[in-house]
Amino acid sequence: MSKAPRSFQTIWVDKDVAERLLPFSGHEICSVFGERGFYGILKSMDPYLRMTFITGVSMLTKTSIFSGLNNIRDITMSSKYSSICGVDTDDLEKYFSEHIEHLSKLDEYSSSTNLCDEILAWYDGYSWNGKTRVINPYSLLNFFTEERFSNYWYASGTPKFLLDLIKTREEGYANLQNLDVGEWALDSFDIDNIEAEPLLFQTGYLTVKEVLPGARPPVYIMGIPNYEVRVAFNLHILAEFTEKSGSFTESAHRRIKAALEVGDLQSMLVIMRSLFASIPYELHIKQEQYYHSIFYAIMNLLGFDIDAEVSVSGGRVDAVLELIDKVYVIEFKYEHCEKDAAPEERQRLSEKALTGGMKQIRDRGYADKYAGSGKTVYQAAFAFLGRDDVEMRMEILLR
Repeated sequence: MSKAPRSFQTIWVDKDVAERLLPFSGHEICSVFGERGFYGILKSMDPYLRMTFITGVSMLTKTSIFSGLNNIRDITMSSKYSSICGVDTDDLEKYFSEHIEHLSKLDEYSSSTNLCDEILAWYDGYSWNGKTRVINPYSLLNFFTEERFSNYWYASGTPKFLLDLIKTREEGYANLQNLDVGEWALDSFDIDNIEAEPLLFQTGYLTVKEVLPGARPPVYIMGIPNYEVRVAFNLHILAEFTEKSGSFTESAHRRIKAALEVGDLQSMLVIMRSLFASIPYELHIKQEQYYHSIFYAIMNLLGFDIDAEVSVSGGRVDAVLELIDKVYVIEFKYEHCEKDAAPEERQRLSEKALTGGMKQIRDRGYADKYAGSGKTVYQAAFAFLGRDDVEMRMEILLR
């Protein structure tokens, strides 16, 4: 067999890495100054390359760094490769049966009705065509190794740049669920004007839930893939927006959960005030959606079934929170109030917001669809005058 071309023996790495690899023989170590150099080198190796597979966070084919490599094919959304980057759900019991059987005998999982369903809820859900779904292999293998559920993949990297981007969104964070995103949006990536939706998809925080039938070009319905991503992402959203420690936010959402389970919204209000008061002034956005975003993150962290911007016959409800025996129909109102405003002015603005919120719930029949559910329905209006002023008014509709 003839000797392989010299190009196959060349490894291209960053300059600092090259210096550390020099003692190793058998390969030529070269340094690459930036991405442009790397892609340009690949282009020059065309005669020696049979297949090159490049993975990474973002698809940057439309940017100038790819000017040296313009013949690549993006297979992200190709149905032929929909299961290439994960463990197929049908293979879970086929290839990991020994691990599942071992775990099912442990005290921690012995009472679990279906351990496979729990695994899928935590780590499944990634899809590029809305049909084929795969399990995150990194999280799955760590779960079997550590023998406990945890946020393995999310803990492998801190999405600080994503959180900073979301904080600048005036429209808030709550509407990042059930997004309809056109193919053109996913195919574009302006490094100087980054949009949250394609970046969240490319980094794994959103996945394809459904492809709208008949749409040309395709339109994708996006959502958070699984429990691991939802809990970890919302915890970081809450901690980033309020700049509180993880232990503080975890304690807060445990107490809010206990209050909601017994219908004690006043206790929940006290906890929420402490969270909102911790928002730095420079992060404060004088819009209703900002507070809506934080509330939505809190509720998601608790594992509650909360829907944002719920459509009913009379309009769109800001938030609906359903428990086993209770339904909370919630409207948010924001009124700008100067920091040094007199108490009388604060009271006037608060009353205006609360009255307006409750009137909107009643007049538009936001709670009507839940009246015959057999659950106790709570109608609540939250008034935000600023980061230090949160008030609430509530009515209970008996079953």
